[in-house]
Amino acid sequence: MRRFTSCWFGQTMTFLLVTMLGASSFVAAQANASEFSHPYGTSTQGPDSLVPEAALASMASATSSSSIHETIDGTDKLISQGRSSPLSATFINPGKQGERFWDMVTDIMSASAQDLNIALEILYAERSPYRLRELATETLTRSMPPHYLLLVNEEQAFSELLSIADTTHTKVLMLLNDLPAEHRYLNQSQRILHPSWIGSVIPDNHDAGKRMATLLLKEARALRPDTPLHALALIGDTRTPASIARNAGMLSGFGSDDALTIDRILEARWNHQDAERLTQQYLTWIKKEKHGVDIIWSANDAIAEGAIKALESTSIQPGKDTLVAGLNWSPEGIKMVADGRMLLTDGGHFMAGAWAMIMIRDHTDNPEMLARLVTFPMSAITTHNVLEYGPLLLAPDWTRIDFKRYRLTPSNPRYHFDSMQVLEQLKIEALPDIKI
Repeated sequence: MRRFTSCWFGQTMTFLLVTMLGASSFVAAQANASEFSHPYGTSTQGPDSLVPEAALASMASATSSSSIHETIDGTDKLISQGRSSPLSATFINPGKQGERFWDMVTDIMSASAQDLNIALEILYAERSPYRLRELATETLTRSMPPHYLLLVNEEQAFSELLSIADTTHTKVLMLLNDLPAEHRYLNQSQRILHPSWIGSVIPDNHDAGKRMATLLLKEARALRPDTPLHALALIGDTRTPASIARNAGMLSGFGSDDALTIDRILEARWNHQDAERLTQQYLTWIKKEKHGVDIIWSANDAIAEGAIKALESTSIQPGKDTLVAGLNWSPEGIKMVADGRMLLTDGGHFMAGAWAMIMIRDHTDNPEMLARLVTFPMSAITTHNVLEYGPLLLAPDWTRIDFKRYRLTPSNPRYHFDSMQVLEQLKIEALPDIKI
């Protein structure tokens, strides 16, 4: 079993692992520490067996950054692109205006919508699950509802909204967090439970979490080849599908080194204030234990920023004394990678906003297109490639991107969503005159 410090959080640790991995996966992990299961499971038994095997493989295994997984419910149909008719879409953003990640999602979504002749409305739930459901219900029950409703299933409680959508002409696409399998399929067949659901587009969070842990371990081992390592894991939450997958990837990545001890897995709730406070408490504890911290795995860049502030306040030098990784490709994260305080920022998942626009445009132009689950890769921006890609993300002009090129065609009947390809296109179009 991967070593965890027992101290005061033994029962909390067990609860977190069961919550993140599921009870059966936690038992399996105890039996074989080198095979931490993905939270969605790889068994063909139980509710998740309703997802086709290709979807299970895409969600459960760590994949290369160039891969993309797509599961289509039924026989795939070739797409023919004719003249694109106007369409309307409403995105219920679960966050707040001004939150870095959600601003990145809406910025690229808006540029893609403009490119694809989509009238896009964005409403903000202000981090309130109740407000999110209220806005979605109000949108669906308008006298003239939009053609499409875009939702992020953060609380895994959208079955009732889909039931409302089923009574309207509005179609629903999920992004970033998928529907549970039991809400997609009827019984144990491949029949769609909710005809309003046309698909989901989700990033491979498991692969991202594992890649972060793997790169941290590799660099830490290069610095300290023969000594035990200590790590702190600052997760975002234990509830959302994206976080569950990311957390499981982290455990899988760290599971490759028997000489690594994960001292703490602490929930920082996605913000730098909680991360700074929790890291300060952890640093006080390890001082009593008379050992340092070699690695801090952070679920996003904001959490990494808080951890770095705590390290610096105690004269620990991030990037040298302690290696830190984050995720989001945020301008703040890019700058911390460029100045050496962070080893990497993984990301590209905010581009789900653009991919969602492409999928609803394809569905409008080809209404017989069948529901599909698309999982796309994320990628790391590290100290090795930050000078090449970092400037592109500090103040990106997404209107320079030709999003139509990612649409389905008769010769290209599968999606190939790749964030690094978008950056390459942006680099060709115009490299911003910005220095990190």
